[in-house]
Amino acid sequence: MFGQRLFALVRRLIFSRWVRGYEEYHGSCEDACAARLGPLHLEINECLGLDHRDAFITLQPRTPWGVLHLGYVVCLGEDEIRRPGFYCYRFKPIKRSRPAQPMFDMDEPFLF
Repeated sequence: MFGQRLFALVRRLIFSRWVRGYEEYHGSCEDACAARLGPLHLEINECLGLDHRDAFITLQPRTPWGVLHLGYVVCLGEDEIRRPGFYCYRFKPIKRSRPAQPMFDMDEPFLF
């Protein structure tokens, strides 16, 4: 009962006029919709071949050590593809290094 209500709430929020960054994906195996509502990332996935639907609510605060993803997944249907419940992980962005400096000046003659 709780899962169905939360799934309906996420669906209603994604298709509301308050969201930004709305995206859709239609593949051969699943359809997905995602959007941002303030600090929350909302996502719905519906599997086409199996009896599975899920909804994600994720809070993504930026920290000095990367982006922290705190969220909850609710799954509906008999075939569970993803694990329902709370999750937490850290996404550490790749630091861009400085461009490589040449070892010698190209204008000077190089003797062998």
